Amino acid sequence: MLLFSYLPVTILCLIFASIMLVHIVRTWNVEDKSAYKKIDEVIYTLLTIAFAFVYPHLILKFGRNEKGIIIPNAIDELSLLGNIFIVGVMIGVSFWGISAKIRTIRNPELLLEQHNYEVFCKEFLENYSERSQIKRRITHILPGAVVGLCIVVSYYIFFELLGSAWINYAMFIVIIIGIDFALTFIAQDLIRLFDFGYMPPAAIKMCKAGLTPDELDSFSSTSVMVFSFGPFIFFTFPIFFIVLLITSVADAMASMIGIFTGDKKHHFPKSTNKSIEGYIGGFVFTFICTIFAVAFSNHFQLSNWGLELTLYVALILSTVFVLIDLLTSKIKLQDNYLNPFITGFVLILFLITIKISVF
Repeated sequence: MLLFSYLPVTILCLIFASIMLVHIVRTWNVEDKSAYKKIDEVIYTLLTIAFAFVYPHLILKFGRNEKGIIIPNAIDELSLLGNIFIVGVMIGVSFWGISAKIRTIRNPELLLEQHNYEVFCKEFLENYSERSQIKRRITHILPGAVVGLCIVVSYYIFFELLGSAWINYAMFIVIIIGIDFALTFIAQDLIRLFDFGYMPPAAIKMCKAGLTPDELDSFSSTSVMVFSFGPFIFFTFPIFFIVLLITSVADAMASMIGIFTGDKKHHFPKSTNKSIEGYIGGFVFTFICTIFAVAFSNHFQLSNWGLELTLYVALILSTVFVLIDLLTSKIKLQDNYLNPFITGFVLILFLITIKISVF
């Protein structure tokens, strides 16, 4: 590997994490900032730092002992791709933000309405509705769709060129897209919290689609969902894909069922916004997502799990999903990182117990 060729991405993530840390420090003593929100913010920052140091190992995992398509060495090729499509995209986002700031300098009246964060928050709260919640949940489904599409497309593009190594390039493309997505949302959060003048009009619309009222003074949970999948990339593909689909698709569908049932839903525990209908929906969709993930993996020869094993895993993880939902009804931490961490740990522990390879 070219010496330190991974550094641009690592440094970029550390810069983002440093600015996130500044926000945490300067708002730590705000009276209405709950302990749970403080914990969430610290975990989001730690996950960003963790990715900075994990990134080189991902390049080694997917490029070691493999030939590249254009460059002879796959490690060098993946490093170059990461620098172009992660650092390059973030440089583009930076120029986009600077152009918005220049626009506000030339037109100071924009700071009174369009680029005024207080006005944004007021309008956001006034217009936040069930439709807004549904739109947000739909964006949470995207990771599962993107990963599935990347695998399908990469299989037909890279299989003849690379043979069995096609999956390495497919997974690295998934990493690039995921990190671009996560860092873009982190950049939006930091602009939103530090200087709304850098926020382009199109990005303001994106903010509205990805936020909840509780996140107006904090980081959005969208980026942490992507980073929380990271540890499972080091395991076999079905483990990664199951965790991803449960966290993104099953969780989103459970929430939407809770929204659609409206006043008819039965709250449990009664003092929370969690509902029995949501638990049932989460159980069913976790079961479906697990079966689909295994069938998808088997189809592309990325696993050979049998039906009995798949059903056992689906039943266990569906139960775990409901237990996590119950846990977060009382402990107000973000399930966007609790879900993948707990679900993934249980899945890996179960597979190790029955002597199924996890690597």
